[in-house]
Amino acid sequence: MDLAKVIDHTELQPNKPLGRYTELVREAIFHKFHSVCVSSFHTPLVANLLHSYVHTDMNLNIAVATTIGFPLGTSSIQAKVAEMQQAFNDGATEFDFVMNLSAARTGDWKRVKDEFVVLRNAIPTTDKFHPILKCILEVGLLSDEEIKRACDIIVANKIDFCKTSTGFLAKLEPKQTARYVKLMADQVKGTGVLVKASGGIKTLNDVNLMLENGANRIGTSNGVSIMLETEEK
Repeated sequence: MDLAKVIDHTELQPNKPLGRYTELVREAIFHKFHSVCVSSFHTPLVANLLHSYVHTDMNLNIAVATTIGFPLGTSSIQAKVAEMQQAFNDGATEFDFVMNLSAARTGDWKRVKDEFVVLRNAIPTTDKFHPILKCILEVGLLSDEEIKRACDIIVANKIDFCKTSTGFLAKLEPKQTARYVKLMADQVKGTGVLVKASGGIKTLNDVNLMLENGANRIGTSNGVSIMLETEEK
């Protein structure tokens, strides 16, 4: 496995200087990560930086991923749609959106479903382009049954990924996250929906633990140090 190709190279801390995003893009290009994942505010900068490198390397294939409704998920559906469409116009092709936790926790699954339907259709899919949607569940704040229910709605509405967490709310140890990864992977098995693990993934051992339990993509701000570990081994 090409480990770099399963990593979304992520920077979501709001206090970083703009120079950090230039560095982030350079790191992604050097290690050939799958994507650079940033807030929608920083999407234009990252997309423009990556676009400038494409002119010098036509084989460059790094996606721009952005967060939607981050980190609480309680924005209105209309606000999430507007944020997603603007991010798409700014160059994003992958969208990590936070499920409405309030709706899920109060059993308003119709609202959850309605949100998924609208977001799935917010960016047109064509013969040449399919926007990738990743639904962040914030598993540490949900029961196992709520996670399974959410996964079923994700499958029914053709969301591409179910994702564990934002990394901002419920702080989980890697072993805890891995348990949730397995729970989600088992629930979506055979459906074509993939699993993204994120939140507190700092080492190569953490990454391997997620992959062993069924993760298909890893979201981490520690991608560089993880790649250095692979080189040392």
